Amino acid sequence: MLEHDIKKANILGFSDGGNIALKFILKYPDCVDKLIPNGANLEPNGVKFRFQFPVEIAFRITKIFSGISARAKKRMELLGLMVNDPFIEIHELKNIAVPTLVIAGTNDMIHESHTKLIANSIPNSKLVFIKGDHFIANKKPEEFNLAVNNFLQGK
Repeated sequence: MLEHDIKKANILGFSDGGNIALKFILKYPDCVDKLIPNGANLEPNGVKFRFQFPVEIAFRITKIFSGISARAKKRMELLGLMVNDPFIEIHELKNIAVPTLVIAGTNDMIHESHTKLIANSIPNSKLVFIKGDHFIANKKPEEFNLAVNNFLQGK
């Protein structure tokens, strides 16, 4: 960020990007003005079993073929994000000192209790659920953008 002379930024991350946003602020807290993790999780078991189980199986299958196929290796690495990451300790979230909007779908692939745990563990956070699944930003852009804009404007 410094090479572009950006001192602080508002960070919005979706799914694995939300996980990265959480890790980023924990490592570089002075670089973030506001944080918006969308559909994030702290560990793989934050994902509902019916979504996580097929990913685990696909990961194991692609791992078998990763030594002989570049395509399988690339797929294995992508699936590995959901199998092996993230591992963010819940107690670390109390160190997040910027306004935070935790946002997810009402029928998200992340357990609702897990999303609430994230929001409840971050001081000065707001939790918003939008009716829909994990892909609310894409499927309900007006509602999603309104929630994000309201948060960024301090409403």
